[in-house]
Amino acid sequence: MVRNILIICICFFGVLTVRGQSVFSGRVLESKTRVVLHAIRVENLNNKLKTITGDDGQFAIAAKPGDLLVFNGFAYKPDTLLITDMHAREIFMELKTTQLKQVTITDTSGRAKANANAVQHYDPLYHGQAVVYQRDATYLKPIGGVAIRLHYWTKDEHRKRKAAQSAKEREISEHISNVFTPLNISNYVPLKGLDMDNFLMLYTPDVKEYTDKRFELIPYLNACYQNWQTLTPEQRKASDIFGK
Repeated sequence: MVRNILIICICFFGVLTVRGQSVFSGRVLESKTRVVLHAIRVENLNNKLKTITGDDGQFAIAAKPGDLLVFNGFAYKPDTLLITDMHAREIFMELKTTQLKQVTITDTSGRAKANANAVQHYDPLYHGQAVVYQRDATYLKPIGGVAIRLHYWTKDEHRKRKAAQSAKEREISEHISNVFTPLNISNYVPLKGLDMDNFLMLYTPDVKEYTDKRFELIPYLNACYQNWQTLTPEQRKASDIFGK
């Protein structure tokens, strides 16, 4: 039995010797900051084996002198290492950088000139940059990677969308005013004069109600007129309700 075990062990180590494989280890860090990088993909292009770095930036992979390792990670430039010996190494990866075109922004609203005491935008730490190095809660110590400050890319878009929405609502309000006129509504509701004026003031829908997918003019007017008939003469006086 012991003899068989010895034979198996000899064969096993013999295979390893023939293949010439050993374990190469190291640690991956961010260049300049020396922050350890985890989840970096490590691939041996010779034997096609792959692994990733742990939370401490450490990795281990089967390799031998002459093998070529490739390191890849999100937001970092790919790096390579030619193994010349089996000593552990530190690999430093550089962040990818994106060069943005310079944009000149001019205030044409006149608000800055009109208000000399207006508070100007102040961003001494990042100077308005959209992509910056990630830092800890104190904003002093780098923690690796980059942070994308979407606020600086989307602020103008939010303002444009809000202005477009306001313009659309004004257009719909004008349309509602053109529909809910005494002349037009008299085709559906048997009211005239002051009663019609009060009816329109009480039941003209707002933009949200009018643009609801379920809104239909004739059923809406029928329901409003039925409700009107249940009101007392005092309740029908929209001028009193709205303080006019």
